Amino acid sequence: MDAELKNQVAVITGASQGIGQACAVAFAHAGADVAFTYGQNHEAAEHTAALVRDAGPKVFFAAADAADPVATEAFMRDVMDTFGQVDILVNNVGGADATPNTGFADMPMDYWHRQFAKNFFSAVSYSRLALRSMVPRRCGSIINIGSVHTSRVINLDVMPYACAKQALNHLTRCLAVEMAPHAIRVNCIAPGLIKTALTENRYNQDWWDKVFAKIPMARAGSAAEVAELALFLASARSSYITGQIIGIDGGRTLQ
Repeated sequence: MDAELKNQVAVITGASQGIGQACAVAFAHAGADVAFTYGQNHEAAEHTAALVRDAGPKVFFAAADAADPVATEAFMRDVMDTFGQVDILVNNVGGADATPNTGFADMPMDYWHRQFAKNFFSAVSYSRLALRSMVPRRCGSIINIGSVHTSRVINLDVMPYACAKQALNHLTRCLAVEMAPHAIRVNCIAPGLIKTALTENRYNQDWWDKVFAKIPMARAGSAAEVAELALFLASARSSYITGQIIGIDGGRTLQ
């Protein structure tokens, strides 16, 4: 096991599968103890926990609604009781809910609120709480998981999701400036099309082929590739990088 993150504690939101799970495993193999949240799939969360334990470090996990500030506070309180510190935070939880299939004028306001709660305000809540551990100790790295949708208009149906992720981008920059004097770095990863169990099951091969034609590298990325970037941003190897929105999209936004 590489000890790059030894004696550090990484908190990852939404790590029962996909990018979150890949980050949990990568950080564990780098020596970090891992705390993570999940939504409803306890069996998948147990699998993530087993992968972390197999790598050697300790793990703590609990179900928590990312849009519920009370659940967020309870989870972070349990993390502090368990590990006593937070060194790395990955605000991964998010995603575009099923759209109401309307144009902007008829899109329900509660849909907007749900998308911002999941994709933006969850990161605000977790970051506030994690910084209470990071600032006094003058160390830490916050990694937000954004989206390629903030770079160009790809799909109008996910407008609220894209707007929430754009707000996350600006939060990243603002926090980076405020936290720099405390030796805390804040960055954002903006994934393009990433193949996970969720995306594989949602679309047929014809859909994949059409999307690949729009990507210069002509393929989807993997959750492990995103996790490697997150590991870099969590580690001392990125000690002079903060406030950046880093795309990982196979060149999708170049055309």
